[in-house]
Amino acid sequence: MGLFYGDLFADWEIAIAKSLVRKFQESYTWLKGFDFEDLLQECLFHWYLHRGSYREEKGASAKTYMAKVLKNQLQLILRKQQADKRKTIHEAMSLDEPVGEGEATLADLIADNQSPADDSLRLDVEAIVRTLTPLQREVCQLLAQEYSVKRLAELLGKPRSTIRDEIKRIRDIFSQNGLKDYWQ
Repeated sequence: MGLFYGDLFADWEIAIAKSLVRKFQESYTWLKGFDFEDLLQECLFHWYLHRGSYREEKGASAKTYMAKVLKNQLQLILRKQQADKRKTIHEAMSLDEPVGEGEATLADLIADNQSPADDSLRLDVEAIVRTLTPLQREVCQLLAQEYSVKRLAELLGKPRSTIRDEIKRIRDIFSQNGLKDYWQ
């Protein structure tokens, strides 16, 4: 029996959960808000609620079934965090709202940091981005967050070849519009 969890879990259950959480954290190092113990407890609690649904006659061992249940739970946690991350991207903030401790507003900061050439370039890039397909826009957003092609394929549920093709199309669109230097 695990010392921390008393008699709730067998040693093999804790070992499987620890192994999966460790692998998950190695794969998703950018995952925020969860340390190892948090994810472990989340997984073990989920397993505790679902281990009664294991059916030996279905052919899988209890260990295999547990691993599948926990992998699904970890993927759900990941998807929730990604959804929360996207929500914050779309939150509006008033340009008249004071920023930080001073009296400066967001509009003041933007005006101070931009030249007319920056505005023109920004408008050109925004116009091109509006012409992209929804998939291409999502690929751009995720590439800006420094995801690999492999990770993009996993997150978007598309083959790597499709992601590579979309990246090539995006590069071509930027190049055709004279903005090759502003892609990546």
